[in-house]
Amino acid sequence: MDLERLSIALRPRNSWEAIDLGVRFALSRARPLYAAWFAVTLPVMLLLSLVFGGWLGELSWVSLIMWWLKPAFDRIALHVLSREVFGEQPALREVLHALPGLLRSTRLLAALTWGRFSLARSLQLPVDQLEGLRGKAGRERKRLLARRVGSAANWLTLVWLHLETILWIGLAGLLFLIVPDDSLPDLRTLWQLFTNAPAWFSILLYWPLLLCSLLLEPLYVAGGFALYLKRRTDLEAWDVELQFRQLARQHSLRQGLAALVLGSMLWLGSALTPTPALAADSAQLREQQIAAAARRVEAVMQDPSLGQEETVRSLRWRKDDQPDPKRRFSLPDWLGDLLRSIEHGLASVGKLVALLGRVGGWLLILTAIGLLAWLALRFEWFSARTGRTAPPAELAGFDIRPESLPDDLAASALALLAAGDTRAALSLLFRGSLSRLAHQRQVVFGRGDTEGDCLERTLRQAPALAPYLARLLGCWQRLAYAHQSVASQEVETLCHDWRRTFEGGRA
Repeated sequence: MDLERLSIALRPRNSWEAIDLGVRFALSRARPLYAAWFAVTLPVMLLLSLVFGGWLGELSWVSLIMWWLKPAFDRIALHVLSREVFGEQPALREVLHALPGLLRSTRLLAALTWGRFSLARSLQLPVDQLEGLRGKAGRERKRLLARRVGSAANWLTLVWLHLETILWIGLAGLLFLIVPDDSLPDLRTLWQLFTNAPAWFSILLYWPLLLCSLLLEPLYVAGGFALYLKRRTDLEAWDVELQFRQLARQHSLRQGLAALVLGSMLWLGSALTPTPALAADSAQLREQQIAAAARRVEAVMQDPSLGQEETVRSLRWRKDDQPDPKRRFSLPDWLGDLLRSIEHGLASVGKLVALLGRVGGWLLILTAIGLLAWLALRFEWFSARTGRTAPPAELAGFDIRPESLPDDLAASALALLAAGDTRAALSLLFRGSLSRLAHQRQVVFGRGDTEGDCLERTLRQAPALAPYLARLLGCWQRLAYAHQSVASQEVETLCHDWRRTFEGGRA
């Protein structure tokens, strides 16, 4: 690689300056770049428009396919830019002749599949196309290049996506402003805009998108290529090498003259004096040192610590006691002592306030944790996740164990009702309801719940069964607490409904 032929000035730049340099360089070479670009992309776009737009009537597929084929088109732009940056001017015929090789040997399949959604594809493209690295070597090379400029490459992709969208909306809006209102179709939803629009409307909608995408994509490739050059300059010190070469050229005449004078003096000295015997020894020693230098360089290159980077972050107190160089006058001693005492007092107050703030902050955190724990226990937020506890044996004064209840509970309640014991019939129905809710319907009750609490929990956890329980509880409270009589027909209806509610639901 002949660095002296570079058309751009190499110097330390940040990532955003490198992207700006790449875009400006692409604009300065716009004629050959866009000539090769449109020579390939426009025929493909027209062919897809004829197939999908004219034949199938789905012009939206053209935009999707053109967007998906961007990595293939990017190789054309990079091919032109990589030669223009070294002063070459590839003709359109040369670019078209190199196109099959660009599509065949640059990992295009990976770029169109799993690598299609990579935000850093503009930075990875030069590695695949210019360096030709594959496999593990290619992955390590891409990680090395992205170590400093990877985030800038990601942002470059996002910014270009927004630029295409903004320009598309602006250009499409300008075209729609030209069309008379009575000629526009009546599209009431956004889905109809993209699916049921007429052909000419789809052309006004999608072709501005294709045009904006084709115009901006070469600049996107140029920005990623400039990031690649910036990173290689940082890694391989291209700018330092060029400066050394320039210094060598500037002093070549002076060095040549000095060498000529020195050679003449040595020749004259050797002619006037006999050649010492140490000359052969010094030449042999020089050859030995040259031979040993290669081994030393190889030993240094095998050092595992060579080429590794380590970033260490640590916290330390900032020292503000450094003298201020801008202070050009001195205060009186008494005033300086007064100001220092005030400063120390304020510092002490600040430390006290900071200590109180830390203590108060921890107290506030502990209070918030305790409040959350109380709320979790109060409303049993985690009862369904941490595992359901065993239902209590007694609830609201009733024994709800399944073994304490008869097999046919509704029939037993009807028998009690026929015997004239309405209170026992309602009590049996209420016990059976709570037992079925706790053991079969997985309603979580607390040991100290009242009848009203049981109804509230049923409303939250089994709302379908809450109406029946509310009717049953109303009859029980009227009889047990208000000492009002309950009609036998109402109790009999509750017995039949109990069987349909619980036994039918269980079946």
